[in-house]
Amino acid sequence: MFRSRLSLLNILVAIVGVALLIFTVRRAGGWGSIVEGVATVGWWFIVIVLLGAFRMVCRTRAWMICAGGAPLRFRDAFAAWIAGDALGNLTPLGVLASEPTKILMVRTRISTVTSIVSVTVENAFYMVSVLMVLLTGTWIFMQHADVPPALEQISEFILIVVAIAAIAGVWAVRARPAVLSRFAPMLAKLAGRTEAPADAMREIESQIYAVPQWPIGRLLRVASWEVAFHIAAVAEVWVVLLQLVPDVTLAEVFLLESAGRFVTVAFKFVPYRLGIDEAGSGAVADVLGFPPAVGVTLALVRRLRIIVLNAFGLIPLAGSRQLRKPA
Repeated sequence: MFRSRLSLLNILVAIVGVALLIFTVRRAGGWGSIVEGVATVGWWFIVIVLLGAFRMVCRTRAWMICAGGAPLRFRDAFAAWIAGDALGNLTPLGVLASEPTKILMVRTRISTVTSIVSVTVENAFYMVSVLMVLLTGTWIFMQHADVPPALEQISEFILIVVAIAAIAGVWAVRARPAVLSRFAPMLAKLAGRTEAPADAMREIESQIYAVPQWPIGRLLRVASWEVAFHIAAVAEVWVVLLQLVPDVTLAEVFLLESAGRFVTVAFKFVPYRLGIDEAGSGAVADVLGFPPAVGVTLALVRRLRIIVLNAFGLIPLAGSRQLRKPA
């Protein structure tokens, strides 16, 4: 029953995404201008794919540092990361599919507690870095003279979300709420177990809350890989836009990347953000004074990059025995 409902949801989301994509492309001048823009990128697409792969390497390295001294090899971690990313993009489950996939694929290499903690902590570092990117992008965007009311409201919403996230983070570090152990019985029922792994839950919470006590060097190493991830993302946008708008500025590149990052995080449940990426990128490009087709082309090129990399991610996913073994 769950799978049939999930399939129906996939179909509905795909239909809405295709409709939004067609509507956006028509407003941007039709498929002719979009195809021309994609063709203009040409062989630079290889560089874009390599930058996308490097971004995956960055987060994999950050994850390995979060795992501490656990015997997690890069090739195993990277295979798990690209497989999880592929599954997260292909289904409306998003992170509910991608992160458990990582955990399952490395469970013979490191303990389940260590894998859960490391994945959770790395995602926390990533989200903090994303919030910083969104905050900076919003500040730059608000300096623009002609911001449409709809985009201005989105900008204000982002500022509110960042403020709430900051307050919640400070509170969690100080209060250390026993969230996992409190909901252990419910999680056990969902997992089909008769007993709740309360000790494991408490250990996971203890290790997560111990992150602020990590050596400063370890914290900086994780943060540096997350920063490198975003630098590569900006470089990716810059490479595409240089082929379409040679006089593009770094601020404009950063704004388009931050808009894309917001769409990625907010609409992760939509497979490949079909139609949404194009609509958001086209709207921001229009505000910046570019033809909307530039933003739509950027979104399509980046989606093609994701599809290529996800095709590689399906290889370890198809060959993984860990996903077939009972937990």
